[in-house]
Amino acid sequence: MPDLETLIPEVTDDDIDWVCELLGLDPFDTPRREYLKCCTTVDLSACPGSGKTTLIVAKLAILARKWQYRTKGICVLSHTNVAREQIEHRLGRTVVGQRLLSYPHFIDTIHGFVNRFLALPWLYSRGYPVETIDDEIALRRRWFNLHHATRSGLERNRYDHALLRISDSDFSLGDIRWGRGSLGRSSTTYQALVASCKESIERGFHCYDEMFVWADALLQNHAQVPVWLTHRFPLIILDEMQDTFVRQAKFLSTVFPRTSDRIIVQRVGDPNQAIFDAPEANSAETDFFPDPDECIAIPNSYRFGNQIAALASPFAVQPVGTAGLTGIGPKGSRMPEHEGGHAVFIFPDDSTVGVLDAYGKHAVSILGIELVSKGLITAIGHIHQDDPEVSPGHAHYPKSVGHYWDGYAVEITRKDPTPRTLAQYLRAAQSLTADGNVLSPGVEKIASGILRLARRIGDIGDLKRKSRTHRAVIEKLESAPEERATYKNIVRRLLADREVLSEADWPALSESVMLVAAALCDGDTDKSKAERFLEWPKDDPSIESKEKSPTSNFIPNVYRVLVDDGSIDIRLGSIHSVKGQTHLATLLLNTYWHDQSARRMMPWLIGESANENGAGARDVQRLLHTYVAMTRPSHLLCLAVPLSALGEDQASERNIDLLKNKGWRVAEIIDGEAQWRD
Repeated sequence: MPDLETLIPEVTDDDIDWVCELLGLDPFDTPRREYLKCCTTVDLSACPGSGKTTLIVAKLAILARKWQYRTKGICVLSHTNVAREQIEHRLGRTVVGQRLLSYPHFIDTIHGFVNRFLALPWLYSRGYPVETIDDEIALRRRWFNLHHATRSGLERNRYDHALLRISDSDFSLGDIRWGRGSLGRSSTTYQALVASCKESIERGFHCYDEMFVWADALLQNHAQVPVWLTHRFPLIILDEMQDTFVRQAKFLSTVFPRTSDRIIVQRVGDPNQAIFDAPEANSAETDFFPDPDECIAIPNSYRFGNQIAALASPFAVQPVGTAGLTGIGPKGSRMPEHEGGHAVFIFPDDSTVGVLDAYGKHAVSILGIELVSKGLITAIGHIHQDDPEVSPGHAHYPKSVGHYWDGYAVEITRKDPTPRTLAQYLRAAQSLTADGNVLSPGVEKIASGILRLARRIGDIGDLKRKSRTHRAVIEKLESAPEERATYKNIVRRLLADREVLSEADWPALSESVMLVAAALCDGDTDKSKAERFLEWPKDDPSIESKEKSPTSNFIPNVYRVLVDDGSIDIRLGSIHSVKGQTHLATLLLNTYWHDQSARRMMPWLIGESANENGAGARDVQRLLHTYVAMTRPSHLLCLAVPLSALGEDQASERNIDLLKNKGWRVAEIIDGEAQWRD
């Protein structure tokens, strides 16, 4: 094998100048150039808005241009396909882009890598089919495969059927809580659960995390697999490393050990944005990220200016750089960050009425209707799951994002929503593309919904193994030009024309979609099997008529505020759902998780605490979520805080003064209107 120093192409200043011109980028500063030139194992700790994905794409473009090997490639893995989508969007028509998106390189999700190189080979070698990898489909099948008496017993013992998944290649399920103890593995019920899971797997229905079980089995039985993979991929880039939980991290360390002299492993991420699967995220004990001995830090953000940076910096669990988070933005905007506009809206504990309207009107007064109408205005919170037992007057109110607007639909806002019906798939697609910038996530969601419909009514053949759903649908429909044109027309109507979904028009639209789905199937189809999936979801608040909600603009989870010059739209969602996004303005909503978030974060807001100092385990999680939320906006940052979070009487007035001293404007919501405390 060639020496790594000669295998990985050298990156020069000329190469960096070339890629800046190719991508239309401003010149890179020293730490960014250092990463682009680095050809050794290293960690990159990059703050929010630092252009991390752009930096990865730039490095890949340079390396692909100079890559000389036909059977060795670069492997880029993450939790999402953002890097691949950016390559397709920015380099898709270039030579280097085509090289990166084809053999020998591999750019995909961690799950995609596990499936392709490890899990699927193991399953096929054992004779197990793969019809679909989908938690909802597999779990539903397993649950209803059980005898009704068994299901009744499980329900009485409050057994969560989401746990109907195997934990080892011998088809064991691990420990199952049963009353105050555990269900015996030799018991009839336990064996029934195992049998149901095994039957599902033997017929090709798998859960996502079970693919790691099959991957582990392959690694245990074939110790040379990591050697083969490191021979194929001498350079590995692991993006969003902070969101890698223990099992994934251990797996990656086994396949691509950072201590190996055969490969270069470059991990990229931000430890202060580790909000996914937090209890397990970041494999700290065995392979802490970032490694302080091999780390390049980027503490300056293109997204926002120093005012937002200064307000958000204390919430970083790990201090950012030596001087804290800094802002050198907003990039790409002629309008600088507005001085003195960042605001705290204090509302009564038992009413959130007027919060969204006050925020929307404030955004217009600060930024102007023209800019606001073109930008992304959001309101986000940590907790967004509904709780019907909490209402105004309850100690936990407001508990979730939905308590600020009853038109909020939880399912649509998930980072990767898996809706119950086809109509919700199409609404989710519209929601994913509400900013109008990148349509690919919405296109993939529409294709996924149609493919799920096709799977219900017939045999979709090799389509179930395709990772790029839209492309697979287009290719499959080449022999059916009429249905192909129908499919493209549906995508255009929903995403480009922003056609409103309505119950009256649904029969005609769903019939068109059914024609496309049938064309994707091999052999006969049974449309009766999709009746429930095709039903109009009348109980979904994101799908409603104009008469029901004058504040809705027909895009899911978007609240419309009427102002003198027209109207503006505020997109509501969870903090998880907006990670990685840039907003023009962001309102962080107080929610309840073991306490009101604003009450727990008040010491950091008023300057009495900073970073992880004095934070317990739950407050660390609140800091992470708050930091992610506060670093989304480019121009305007606002908070919604219940009155009780400020304390009582003199303490409340003192904290309001401290908020002002930190640079916040403060307004009280009284009778639904904002009264400024200037």
